[in-house]
Amino acid sequence: MRMEFCQAGQPEATAIIDARSGKAWSYADLRRDAAVIASGLPRLGRKSLGLLLAQNRYECLAAYMAALESDSAVILLDASLNTSLLQVFLDLYRPDWIFTAQPEIEFAGYRGRAAGVLENAAPQDLQLHPELALLLNTSGSTGSPKLVRLTRANLAANAGSIAEYLQLTPAERPITSLPMAYSYGLSVINSHWHAGASIVLTGDGVLRREFWEAVDRYGCTSFAGVPYTYQMLLQTGLLKTKGGPLKILTQAGGRLDERYVRQMYDLAAVRGWKFVVMYGQTEASPRISYVPFERLGQKVGSIGVAIPGGSLTLDADSGELIYRGPNVMMGYAERREDLAKGDELKGELRTGDLARQDADHYFYITGRLKRFLKLFGKRFNLDEVESIAGRRAEAAVACFGRDDLLMLAVENGPDPDAIGAAVCETFDLPRTAVRVIPMKELPRTPNGKPDYRRLAETYPERTLAATR
Repeated sequence: MRMEFCQAGQPEATAIIDARSGKAWSYADLRRDAAVIASGLPRLGRKSLGLLLAQNRYECLAAYMAALESDSAVILLDASLNTSLLQVFLDLYRPDWIFTAQPEIEFAGYRGRAAGVLENAAPQDLQLHPELALLLNTSGSTGSPKLVRLTRANLAANAGSIAEYLQLTPAERPITSLPMAYSYGLSVINSHWHAGASIVLTGDGVLRREFWEAVDRYGCTSFAGVPYTYQMLLQTGLLKTKGGPLKILTQAGGRLDERYVRQMYDLAAVRGWKFVVMYGQTEASPRISYVPFERLGQKVGSIGVAIPGGSLTLDADSGELIYRGPNVMMGYAERREDLAKGDELKGELRTGDLARQDADHYFYITGRLKRFLKLFGKRFNLDEVESIAGRRAEAAVACFGRDDLLMLAVENGPDPDAIGAAVCETFDLPRTAVRVIPMKELPRTPNGKPDYRRLAETYPERTLAATR
């Protein structure tokens, strides 16, 4: 079974443009190069498991298509992932092959480099579910082995839904403002492949001059951003003068403060853009809901309505938001043996978010059931961060925070600056995103666990992510 969105573009149409070199590849070129990479994958007499170290580069998009079209299952990780965290995945899942666009990188136990593919020198027996296509990390850069198990049908369904509500056409030219290993960034690629559009590849950040030069040079029609993206662009004033060719700006990856939503709505109206606020989770491939731009002015703070083909309801007892749709994952994997599992969710995803619904059937997130937060669009499980930080600090650590600040209360630990620097390096976060609070003794509940509610109430940076 082939993925519909991989076949959408006309052979002669431009599929990819490299912003730095100006080189362009047609859909025929992309399929040809994907076939070359696929020919370099190991022949094992069974479905293979790969690991793609992704960058916003043509070779990586071709390798992604190769994995899908060859019916392999592939783990997608950012090529910048901390080496020690990457090793967690290699040790646990032992992929049959690795693709990297960096020829100087080597991995113990892997050999050869046919078309950029490193082959496991001693592949082990592995049973993979026949529909398993893609494995994405749920927890940002924490190195958590927990992966989302997605099928080709999940990806194709979500790509089609996104293309429908954004009204994407072959004339679109999105620019890769997000990493392709991030589910939001990957969904931009998938949905525009579905539409047969041309993707402009860049690794430059949105605050760099080169990024906006590329937008102008190649007539980019859209870009995607997380809350931090828009905060920075609004604070610097770049969006008042840059981005002339843009038509659609999308936002997901966490809650954007309402004041910034209003500023973006007003600015979009002046500049003739559509600013589309969306909500999603990697578990849903990843889009779940959106706010149509024409309603955004009246629905600031809302996550909108369900995407085409999906539905949203509230649990009558807990108020938890529940999504149903064909883009819902099969389930999680936390070890190699889990890759053989089938569809455990049957199209129903309990989001872990608390919500309410207004009279117009628009939904609003009011809190969280679980301890996680999003920083720069990446989801971080606070318990996992706490465990890793505690090992680094050799002290008791309690993590809490909000969607733009990770806070670590450390009990009798070493230098707070050293702890903060280590956390930032491990999780690839800017220093301003992490605050370390030295304490003689952590507040604890009667059962001895850290009292996250008291920590949240003690400091002004309060968040529902801090409490259970």
